[in-house]
Amino acid sequence: MLACEDRWALGAARWVGWLVAAGSLLAGCATGDDSGLGSGKHSSSGSSSGSSSGGGGIEFDGGGSGSSSGSSDCAETSKLVYVVDQNKALYRFDPSIPNVSAFQKVGVLGCAGDGPNSMAVARDGFAYVLYGNNDPMAPDSFACVAVYRVDTNNAACIGATPFACGSQGFSKFGMGYATNGPDTSAETLFIGSSLDAKLGTLDPATGAVGLLGTLPNQGPEFTGNANGELWGFFPYEQPPSAVKIDKANGAALQTLKLPTLPDVSQGTMAAWAFAFWGGSFYIFYHVFPLNASTWVYKLEYDGTLQPYIQNTGLIVVGAGVSTCAPVVPPK
Repeated sequence: MLACEDRWALGAARWVGWLVAAGSLLAGCATGDDSGLGSGKHSSSGSSSGSSSGGGGIEFDGGGSGSSSGSSDCAETSKLVYVVDQNKALYRFDPSIPNVSAFQKVGVLGCAGDGPNSMAVARDGFAYVLYGNNDPMAPDSFACVAVYRVDTNNAACIGATPFACGSQGFSKFGMGYATNGPDTSAETLFIGSSLDAKLGTLDPATGAVGLLGTLPNQGPEFTGNANGELWGFFPYEQPPSAVKIDKANGAALQTLKLPTLPDVSQGTMAAWAFAFWGGSFYIFYHVFPLNASTWVYKLEYDGTLQPYIQNTGLIVVGAGVSTCAPVVPPK
């Protein structure tokens, strides 16, 4: 996913470009002001650009069993799922709508770099997006640029966080927030390496990275919730799996095997993203050329998996949802 060209990308969902030759990348796109990296809340009526479609909607009743999902520190925008596509367009995703109308365009990211690699959303409604340069389709040539703070009201790139690429060996990774427990709104941003199986934490305010342990496999995308759970989608597992992660050391606490999902090796490139919302998981998955565009799959805690939205018309390369999202289906 390139900033100024229409190309494939490796995003929060990352691209695996086994058979695709690398093209030249066009740099020089604008970045936002580096100021304003502190926390701040969004208004519930934040502006957005781009068109929206479809009806439906969500009525929030304060969340669910996790006490933090309805806390007063949650911006209204932080209760939603966000995705970014191959053209750097940021969308709100409404899981209560089982068709393409679930995607509402917010705007286009203007961060500097050739493509995003992963995205997470904090309780204040701001997203953190990992960007890199060089061929975003090739794992070995991706060069980390920065983790940017992005306004989910309008897709504006606020600026780079203090994170230094390569800290503790993390230069490409999936990421997601989880609360520190079911009875607190304090949360931690977890990161999982794309190049090996390291689990770590990242503090966007200071850039500090901590090492925690070893994951079941490399290349995960994370999602968490207000019950203190951290889950990862691991497409390189055989078969692809969703795994509940021990936040202390990366060990698997529970594994949901997904044999009906296409294997990434069946295509010439693949992209994936992962989000928890309302008691269910949503897997954004594209294996080219098996699918023309991203499919959304809905996964339940009992392992039931079903296609939810087929051929979205987008190539989703990143997803993020905060721990303010409901942990049971809203009314």
